[in-house]
Amino acid sequence: MPERKRPISIHRRLLRYMLAPLLLLLVAGVAVDHSMIVSPIHSAFDRALSRAALAIVARIHRGPDGQLAMSSPEHPPPAPRPFANAEPLPPPPKSMHGEGPSPTLRGMGGDVFFYRVSLPDGRSLAGTPELPLAPPDDKAADGFSFADITFQGEVMRLASYRTVEDGEAVIVTVAETPARRDRAVHRMDVSFGLNDTVQMAAVLIIALIGIRISLRPLQRLSRQIANRPAQALTPLSTDEVPSEVRPVVESLNTLLGTVRNSVLSQQHFMANAAHQLRTPLTGLKAQLEVLGRETAGSPLEERIALLHGGVDRLAHTANQLLTLARAEPSAHRASHYTSIELPHLIGEVIESSLDRALAHGIDLGADCQHVQVTGVYWLLHELLINLIDNAIRHTPAGGHVTVRCGANDGQAFLEVDDSGTGIPAGERARVRERFYRGAGSTDDGCGLGLSIVDEVARVHGAQLSILDGSTGQGTRMRIDFPASS
Repeated sequence: MPERKRPISIHRRLLRYMLAPLLLLLVAGVAVDHSMIVSPIHSAFDRALSRAALAIVARIHRGPDGQLAMSSPEHPPPAPRPFANAEPLPPPPKSMHGEGPSPTLRGMGGDVFFYRVSLPDGRSLAGTPELPLAPPDDKAADGFSFADITFQGEVMRLASYRTVEDGEAVIVTVAETPARRDRAVHRMDVSFGLNDTVQMAAVLIIALIGIRISLRPLQRLSRQIANRPAQALTPLSTDEVPSEVRPVVESLNTLLGTVRNSVLSQQHFMANAAHQLRTPLTGLKAQLEVLGRETAGSPLEERIALLHGGVDRLAHTANQLLTLARAEPSAHRASHYTSIELPHLIGEVIESSLDRALAHGIDLGADCQHVQVTGVYWLLHELLINLIDNAIRHTPAGGHVTVRCGANDGQAFLEVDDSGTGIPAGERARVRERFYRGAGSTDDGCGLGLSIVDEVARVHGAQLSILDGSTGQGTRMRIDFPASS
């Protein structure tokens, strides 16, 4: 057996189609944000690095011996320098001659900081002499040039400042590891990533809420179709149907109209056929009755009696077929349903069936409680006639047939209880089939009685149950109506 496919969900399809583009937009947005923040962050740290170089320049002066020297915090330069905003550095050596290179300096946040003061000819005056110089930048008007290098196994950012101090050209070079830069970029990436993710999730949630609200007309249409009774073939309302679904509803209305016309045509055909059969059958029965009286006592009397019985069965079958056709759910409108007093209905049907029950020697009675149901009167009349007719057919002389009605837990019921031969449990499902006749059926039945009963019960939303008789023998046919009845 092929595996049944899961129904397509519009919610899941829209979510699938929206989620992939939104994820791509999220990745693209994070990448764009990263590219936009990297350059300003590096520029800010380069400016800080350049201010460190300017702070070193501010400490350079010419000593009494005529050589350039760098002052310490304890011995400030003899004249103030124009670098009041320069960042302070740890104290460098007191002299730039004869004291060797300065030790490695520790910057903020775990960064390693190096510096070097040199002359254009390459001689180092202070700092780390192995520190390379950044190539000159002809486009820079402020004398600074920057480069990325690897020094002592560390990736570093390098800045060289070319200036003139007391008439002598000096190059101040500073370098630091990029730990703070990387942390700043990482923090910004996380911040922008979380912000973009929250915004994208909010957009997705709002979109899903909007989709759910937009699909409410479809849900209302679904409930409208599900709550329609089976016999309703009227067109569906298109007043609140979205324009995208309107063609589907209009096609469904066209189909309903086609089915309604087909059902009406079938009903008209059955009514006309039954009417056309009744007239000649009635005339044929009348002629057979006359012929029977004329041939009384002759050898033809028995054959005419058999022929008369066959015509009776034919007329009965035609009436049953017409009733079955008229019992179709689509043949009844809501206006056909009225409030029906079951005791009153039972009284009418028993009165019309009493003569037949007496002719068969059967005690026909009723046990009724006051109860009402909503239904089509003539259909319930036919249902009860068929139940009593079947009970009389299958109950021997001297037996009884009792019709009951009442209510259990707010549900109305109608049942016909007989003391006849009963229906075996294995045949109780098949006796509802059309033209099925059990082993105990009489010759004058056509096998449509319980089919009509079952069809009428379905029209009223009721349930037909075939049970054992209340006295332990026979059959009890019970109709349980829905609570709304």
